[in-house]
Amino acid sequence: MHKRHIVEQIVSIVEKELKAAKQAALESAEEATDEESRAENKYDTHALETSYVASAQAHYAKDLTQALQAYRNLSLADGASGPVAIGSLVTTLGPNGREQFFMGPARGGLELDTEQGPVTVLTPKSPLGSQLVGKTLGMNAGPRKILRIE
Repeated sequence: MHKRHIVEQIVSIVEKELKAAKQAALESAEEATDEESRAENKYDTHALETSYVASAQAHYAKDLTQALQAYRNLSLADGASGPVAIGSLVTTLGPNGREQFFMGPARGGLELDTEQGPVTVLTPKSPLGSQLVGKTLGMNAGPRKILRIE
């Protein structure tokens, strides 16, 4: 399996998410500052609520921008590269059978469909990701045994 193809899939997904997040943030900001959002009385919090939503969506868009940049700057080693690190494609055998994980710098939890089966993106901050980082072929990471590192 080509790690570059996995990274390209992730970049494509994050680009789509970023486009949607920017649009949502823009729409929320426009609603928060719209004349019709002015408070009608001291108990009317609609404008305040929409400003919180706009702020959260802008923060989410910023996080996606950083994730996109991290994947675009990611250098990938070809073949087996020693211990598990960011950029590693890891095959494990565990309670759920064989599973494949891509250790990424961001966007953990993404599930990708590849020609060789599903791949889940992990980050070193996740519980499983932190168990895998630094491990080598044949070692155990919790209940999983590492079968392959690319």
